[in-house]
Amino acid sequence: MTARSHRVEQPDDLKAADLFSLDDYDRVIGFVISQAAEALSRQLIAIIERNGISITPREFVIINRLWQFQSLTQSQLVNLSYKDPAATSRLVESLRKKGLVTRKTSPSDRRVTDVKLTEKGSAVRSILAPQISEMLRSATAHVDEADLLAAFRVMKAIAGSSETTR
Repeated sequence: MTARSHRVEQPDDLKAADLFSLDDYDRVIGFVISQAAEALSRQLIAIIERNGISITPREFVIINRLWQFQSLTQSQLVNLSYKDPAATSRLVESLRKKGLVTRKTSPSDRRVTDVKLTEKGSAVRSILAPQISEMLRSATAHVDEADLLAAFRVMKAIAGSSETTR
């Protein structure tokens, strides 16, 4: 028996239609997703604070995406962070002021802003990433692997359908 062998318990009377009815809000899929996101966000904030790092979870998204891709335009960051252009611009500027990213006009197109992680930004990511990974493992340790993968596919499908209506 593996650590991921426990299946998530469902109420016996739960039906798919219940996930869309606002009559019992504790069963509404959007509310349950929000509860899970809020729980993870609180844990992420605790990790950041415990390490004495002055960033927000939204800023960590930018840091992690820049670490993943090395250099991105501000437009690419908008798409990869699921934030609007104004919010992304504010996040990047905040990170620039903290010395975690650089922001420069592209030499090939003056209308484009290139954003890169600084050494300090990479160091912040190196400190936080392993702790965040462990937090995520711990938060899902009681979930059967098949359920976890199914939940991931569902969340990606929801995020994808939300993108087409944005």
